[in-house]
Amino acid sequence: MSEGAGPRMGCPRDESKDQAVLVAARRLLAEVGYQQTAIAAISRQSGVNTPAIYRRWPTREALIEEAVHGPGGHPLPMETGDLREDLKTWVQIFLARAARPAARAGFPGLLADTRTEQARARLTALGAPVRQAFSDLIDHAVQRGDISADVDTEFLFDLLADSTSMRGLRRGLDDADAYVETLAGALYVVAARHGP
Repeated sequence: MSEGAGPRMGCPRDESKDQAVLVAARRLLAEVGYQQTAIAAISRQSGVNTPAIYRRWPTREALIEEAVHGPGGHPLPMETGDLREDLKTWVQIFLARAARPAARAGFPGLLADTRTEQARARLTALGAPVRQAFSDLIDHAVQRGDISADVDTEFLFDLLADSTSMRGLRRGLDDADAYVETLAGALYVVAARHGP
């Protein structure tokens, strides 16, 4: 290494391979279920070799966690400045994610297999950008004076995530419009209960 040169950097990670692996994992979860969604099968479906998959995800569970809980084609919504409408959009997106065949097949298995502190830390890290975006949404509503500053953002987010997860797993998108209206309305009431 010449004088003054820094350490050699590895090749940049190929995002298209990441997406191919995640798409293959979701497809397999939907088609064959959690137990049969093995790394070897994901490798065959995605065309990405097994060592490359393990360089990206340390375990099968970590990969399936991202396939199930990652954005997966449902980007976070842009704020409109209308908290009621924004909450409705968040409920729609969370419900759509929870109702995906891959989520419905993978979530129960992950619940059984990821009980360790390490698994919880992975899920927390995976969900951190989403949680932060939701927190920003609520903070902006507070700044506009729509709701009080003592709103419990963590509780609101957990209510959104847990309710949509259970509904999506149990009933998919059955009667989704009415459910979205009801839950978004409930979230707004909880957010505004100490309002100005």
